[in-house]
Amino acid sequence: MSRIIATGRYLPGKPIDNETFIKQTGIESSDEWIQQRSGISKRYFAREDETLADIATQAAIRALASLAEDIPKQIRRIIVATMSSLGQTPTIANQVQAKLGLEGAWCFDVSGACSGFAMAYDIAVRLAQGETEGYTLVIGAEKMSQILNFADRSTSFLFGDGAGAVVLKHGGFETLNYESEFHSMPDTSNSLLVQSQEAHAMTLAMDGREVFNFVYKTAIPSLVDFLKRTGDFDYLLCHQANRRFLELIERKGKIHSEQIPQNIHEVANISAASIPILLDSLVEGGQISLDGTQEVVLFGFGAGLSWGMVHTII
Repeated sequence: MSRIIATGRYLPGKPIDNETFIKQTGIESSDEWIQQRSGISKRYFAREDETLADIATQAAIRALASLAEDIPKQIRRIIVATMSSLGQTPTIANQVQAKLGLEGAWCFDVSGACSGFAMAYDIAVRLAQGETEGYTLVIGAEKMSQILNFADRSTSFLFGDGAGAVVLKHGGFETLNYESEFHSMPDTSNSLLVQSQEAHAMTLAMDGREVFNFVYKTAIPSLVDFLKRTGDFDYLLCHQANRRFLELIERKGKIHSEQIPQNIHEVANISAASIPILLDSLVEGGQISLDGTQEVVLFGFGAGLSWGMVHTII
């Protein structure tokens, strides 16, 4: 079985608080309004010349930094979850491979938006079933700033840039308690889109009410059923979409608030990167030890429409 042995995160540049964001974009808003609607107080944006692959690579470097020098050469797969890539090929995973010099790894991207990291993690675990050695590098990375319409006051303040990475070790562990479940449904109302508006331009558009209805009526009830079936856990690591969603999950699932850690106020919504960034902050803070004694649930939900849960020991 596979287990996480290292984590890392990267947040580019300096934090941009709400007041600064409003001044820079010129949107009609206020710090109070943004915090009331989302819980967000700041976010990070990469420089224009800092690519999505650069962001992903920095998170990977931080995850690998604590490991023995020979481990990178034993990485068999690099999987990157992202929704903000502007190119079809080479994949972001291939670009990370080149930047790190990991020539022996098989590389591919997963385009699952806010569910992407949970999907990529599950794929990594299942691809490694039966393997007794080797490692997989799984990264959630986004440069949301390159697909945002900064004039859209309803969505632009919600997102940020960044990446989180985990290193999975294969074999050498007892059979772990592992469950996963993923779903999709048609987004008939086009509630969350990233599409070309003009040549070489990709722009995110979102209908917040429709997304809320999907999360409230479908994704959260599915999570609650999953938690009842899979049993006790130490932490529920949710996609950090909006503080309101996190409060709904706590209430509907009857979960103690300390079991649902949050960092959306510090980093905003970073789509596929939000879960691994949160995980690394918990490792850094000592709440999660990566010694195989804690059980966590990963919960991603959003565009597609897709959602999914993973219950695993770390």
